[in-house]
Amino acid sequence: MTLAELLERVAGREPAPGAGPAAAWACALAAALVEMVSAVTLRAQPDEPAAVIARGERAAAARTAALDLAELDVAAYRAVIDVARTRSQAGYARRLADALSAAADPPLAITHLAAEITSLAAAGGASARGGVRGEAIAAAVLASAAARAAAEIVAMNLAGRPADERLARARALASGAAADCDRLAPA
Repeated sequence: MTLAELLERVAGREPAPGAGPAAAWACALAAALVEMVSAVTLRAQPDEPAAVIARGERAAAARTAALDLAELDVAAYRAVIDVARTRSQAGYARRLADALSAAADPPLAITHLAAEITSLAAAGGASARGGVRGEAIAAAVLASAAARAAAEIVAMNLAGRPADERLARARALASGAAADCDRLAPA
């Protein structure tokens, strides 16, 4: 599927794929930018090539993981939609609460991954020179925004469970990503 086809699918009438996969795809784009920054930095013979190689490899793995998380999020959200269609059946409220709780896990994982990618981008940007620093900044901004978006999805899915520790974890991860991004690209 081309990017244009993917965007058409997101813009369509179906509720999935939606915000969760969009956040995951933003993570994947950010990770790809970190990979590029690492590759360009390696060509410039950095002081610590092993760290740059490790950062690029971790970004590549994160890119793949982000794409997988997009699919998991779609499946989890579809499970919520399926339960929502059974409103008239006994036990609906409990089934819906359980489905929403399960649907909080993929965006929490996206938040975690996005925070890691933001950190990778910040580390890459700290040593990047020239125009490639812009790619590192863009990666950090994209990943930080993805962390915040995914954390908001976690919060919505856990609205009926305010004491759930995943809510605090998602918020802390998003806050940490924002701090990493701000250190690299102060407003």
